[in-house]
Amino acid sequence: MYHGQRGKQKRKARKGGTLHPVKRFIGRTEKGFDFLGHQIHPDRKLRPSATGLHRMTERARRLYEQGASITRLWQYVTRWHRWILGGLDTLVTTKGGVTRYWVYVLKHLHISGSTWYC
Repeated sequence: MYHGQRGKQKRKARKGGTLHPVKRFIGRTEKGFDFLGHQIHPDRKLRPSATGLHRMTERARRLYEQGASITRLWQYVTRWHRWILGGLDTLVTTKGGVTRYWVYVLKHLHISGSTWYC
């Protein structure tokens, strides 16, 4: 988006313009909301959002379909887990650690057998 367009959108919003139909949330946050790949809830630690998990598994699926090894998939999931923690170690739930998401990916990709752990 060019700088001039951004200014036009800001002016339009101030004059009573419309909000994006998908990229909006108006209401109370007691039930939680998704933001930057995290599920934010006032009474809980941060956790990956359903959308974030779906995107991660889709990217892992693409890697697997392109012939990536189990080791490469493990590296991807490990790096994704580090990104989720991203300096928020004490705020993000670490229940199950990277193994939790590794098993999640393998189940969604229907990979079974002795190759589960690298």
